[in-house]
Amino acid sequence: MPVGTKKDDRLELRLEPHRRQLLDRAARAAGLSTSAFVLEHATVAAQQALADQTRIVLPAEHWDAFLKLLDREEQPVAGLAALLAGPSVEDLE
Repeated sequence: MPVGTKKDDRLELRLEPHRRQLLDRAARAAGLSTSAFVLEHATVAAQQALADQTRIVLPAEHWDAFLKLLDREEQPVAGLAALLAGPSVEDLE
């Protein structure tokens, strides 16, 4: 965290006693407060959950084929224009 950054926001959780005890034990084992433990692990989980939407991981043996696909000429996709011209999911509500 940058120096001077102030923590003003709060997040409260309701949880069963056995889960609280588990979190408290794990935090003690890691040498952290329960809040620090939960924040650290929740942040990692959030980054992992969003990684699928922001990052592409390819095995090295597929990298060249991927680059060739990116560099090829545009090719029309049958039915795509009609699909995009139709109602969106938001319009169906």
